[in-house]
Amino acid sequence: MTQSKQSLGGSSTYAPCSSNNYGTCCSATATATAAGDPSPSHDILLNNFQLKKKSYRVLLHGQQLVWERMQKVKQSKSSQETKAPLPEDPPSPEGQRGYGPKSHILHVDDVISVRAGDTKIASIQPPNPQAINAQGEADTRPTSQYLTINYALRLTKSQTDCNRWELRRLTFFNADPYIVRQWDQELQARLHQPSSTRMRVRRLLVFINPYGGRKAGSQTYERHVRPIFQLAGIDATCITTQRANQVRDILLSHDLSCYDAVCCVGGDGTVAEVINGLLFRRMRELGIDEQRPSYIPRPEIPVGVIPAGSTDTIAYSMHGTADVRTAAIHVILGQHRGLDVCSVSNSQSLLRFCASVLSYGYLGDVAAQSENYRWMGPKRYEYSGVKAFINNRGYDAELRLLEEPDLQPTPLEEHLPQSPDSVCSLGESVPSICYANCQRCSFASSMQEQQRSSLFVHGEDAEVENTSSATLEEADPEESHLTPSEAALLRPRPRPNKLQLPVGSVHSMKSLASEQWKVIKGNFFMICGANITCACARSPNGISRYSHLGDGCLDLILVKKTSLLNNVRFLLNTAGRSGDIRNLPFVDVYRTRKFQFRTFAAANGEDYSIAGSCQPIAQAEVGSSSSSEYSSWNCDGEVVTDLDITMRSHCQLIEVFMRGPHSYSKPLKSGTAPSTPASSSDNVYCCCKD
Repeated sequence: MTQSKQSLGGSSTYAPCSSNNYGTCCSATATATAAGDPSPSHDILLNNFQLKKKSYRVLLHGQQLVWERMQKVKQSKSSQETKAPLPEDPPSPEGQRGYGPKSHILHVDDVISVRAGDTKIASIQPPNPQAINAQGEADTRPTSQYLTINYALRLTKSQTDCNRWELRRLTFFNADPYIVRQWDQELQARLHQPSSTRMRVRRLLVFINPYGGRKAGSQTYERHVRPIFQLAGIDATCITTQRANQVRDILLSHDLSCYDAVCCVGGDGTVAEVINGLLFRRMRELGIDEQRPSYIPRPEIPVGVIPAGSTDTIAYSMHGTADVRTAAIHVILGQHRGLDVCSVSNSQSLLRFCASVLSYGYLGDVAAQSENYRWMGPKRYEYSGVKAFINNRGYDAELRLLEEPDLQPTPLEEHLPQSPDSVCSLGESVPSICYANCQRCSFASSMQEQQRSSLFVHGEDAEVENTSSATLEEADPEESHLTPSEAALLRPRPRPNKLQLPVGSVHSMKSLASEQWKVIKGNFFMICGANITCACARSPNGISRYSHLGDGCLDLILVKKTSLLNNVRFLLNTAGRSGDIRNLPFVDVYRTRKFQFRTFAAANGEDYSIAGSCQPIAQAEVGSSSSSEYSSWNCDGEVVTDLDITMRSHCQLIEVFMRGPHSYSKPLKSGTAPSTPASSSDNVYCCCKD
């Protein structure tokens, strides 16, 4: 520990170190690195501060900020009262540091901003983005005595919405401005330290959809989002859209090199526009054919999603809540995670990318019919949904889905699947739900890293290239061939919770060449290809409760045409928290990475397609071609009218800012020693589970 000269309340003293609570003391020039953190070393700071006119011992060690209340100790009647730390803590469990039960722990990853000021009001004011680079000049004499730390805290004790985050603030006082400046500099250095798992955004491009949902996108941003961005010192450039596909056009044509990330304020349609714009932009940059791409490259710029639509299923599935401030906090904290994206194509070309659900039948009819009632606002979905539900239409269709082959792992690999694709076929006695720190998604990410590493090192090996093209799922083996230059583009990126994989697991993936297809024919009330859970406030579990955000798989949900009563049972199971559609006899759920759809008429060569259609189409246009026999596709809220569709999942194709979702877990009882979080994801009251 550093024994720094302190000045508290006007008197200059030396702050003694307490080895009982904070470990071994070090000299003032000592540095330390957090355990397991390869980041540059930082000074360990230990000083006395005042917080709400009470004295605290404050420690900055690695990525943790710890503060503990001090109490007065009377040694004798003649001697003056001195302040000392609280009594010694009981022995803590193994693996935990000696922080007592009354110690408060804050991870630097949860800090939003730090600012010093001459007065308390000055330190609370939001920083000026243009003056951030000019602050901290060593030549000027410090005068600040207040240090304000703004941070975010998840409401872990909430039994209804533990995924919601709130802003909190700490204002420390020390009469010595040099100590305040030293703390300010150390916290700023830790705050903006580069990391593979998070990125502090400084320049942000924000798209606002003022017409989505309740037409309150602009008000939502000005009232809830902008103040938080200003508090973090983010220089945000806002664009308010005025027409459909404007976001996509801007992302395709404008220079984005000056921005760290892209953020959208709107519903699922706005998010889909951003994702489609970034993916097609990346394809153009690499010179890849947009109609029939050999593979789908990953955009380098991450995406932030702030809900302001009707249902906001993408934001809810990512964050576990539709709270606007929570989504804005996730963008500021900068922790990102890979999200699966599905490509939707017909027999001729690639149509678009899907981020949430591609549905035919009931939901397709709702999307198509609701376009005639846009004047009703969000109520149009309820009206169209009830109307389509009562009609209880069934549609004949043929589906071919790709089944995973039965892999025979070697003894060294028997506890691991052989590829990210084979994650889909893991034998699970109880299906797992995707939460923060999901082991299934982390494993798929690690497998992706290993494959890209193999491609990067052995890009000229034809055998490895053929294997990589099959495992990357971007095209069929006979249609795809990666050149060494294309393979170099897929260089590995560091990921959190990287797993140690056995040598030779990539070589054993050759068995994936023998693809097995399953053909299903029938009359269906609804067909859904769910990329995520599609949860929302009215359906907390979503239509696909066990779908994962980043495992490279999608859930194909087939609801057979039955009675109206069974349809009611289906809706009740999707709306309730305890329901499970897998238990319904007329519902089949398949986990796959690719499926093909066609109607019986399409097999006879009938052409009913609007190639590349991704705009809302009026019901009259849909009905012009035997509307009583065919339905439409609902792709992220937009209407697609192709009858020959292929949907394919691409593992963690885009990076998004999120820290959830979490499931409620009972917090620790009072009096027990809290564990020191190894990262911001491992909170003191961690409710992450597989």
